[in-house]
Amino acid sequence: MQKKQQTSSEITKIENLLDEVYKDISELTEENFDQRIQSAISKMESIRRVKVENSSKFISFKPSKKIGQMAKLISEKYDNVTKDWARKLKLVQKEIELSQNQKKITIYNR
Repeated sequence: MQKKQQTSSEITKIENLLDEVYKDISELTEENFDQRIQSAISKMESIRRVKVENSSKFISFKPSKKIGQMAKLISEKYDNVTKDWARKLKLVQKEIELSQNQKKITIYNR
């Protein structure tokens, strides 16, 4: 019974860490990128450590629904954040190109 409770507490610990990883990724901005990514990476490393430390318990480990859902949410959120940033970069790139073209036109018209 104690082994089952211990496994349950480890699963809860993993779920909580996944919640924190999701929060870190959700709050990513250009200003706090390094800090938030490092925080998320360290929490994922903690999850890996918990799994390795308790590998004998996790041989027949079936992740809870929440762990599966959080893993998908984290992946989707990270993809959405990177796609959003890529879209912003393309907009900036287009603005630079337009500015350069305008400059060329102005020079040509002189």
